[in-house]
Amino acid sequence: MEQGDRRRTRRVRLAQDEYCELQLVERVQLLDISTSGVLARSEAQLPVGTQGQLRFGLAGALFAPTVEVRRRASAPQPEGFGTVFKSVDARSRQRLEEFLRKASS
Repeated sequence: MEQGDRRRTRRVRLAQDEYCELQLVERVQLLDISTSGVLARSEAQLPVGTQGQLRFGLAGALFAPTVEVRRRASAPQPEGFGTVFKSVDARSRQRLEEFLRKASS
């Protein structure tokens, strides 16, 4: 039995150069951090090139860098992914460097 189209208006095909962004919230576990990025793991399968924003507390303040997935790590399980920071404000960068100095001493 064939079902009829339930749409109330007709669909219109968009040009290929139209841009749409889908924002998802996904919980990740940070495994390590450096001045250039983080290694994290998640149930989400984020392909290389995916960009997003991490948000977590660092040294008592919000740290919310824009990141890009640069590599997939086969271990630990679930799969991990390495990111690079694409954008970090000066104050957050200073807090990160201070955090790393204290953590490595």
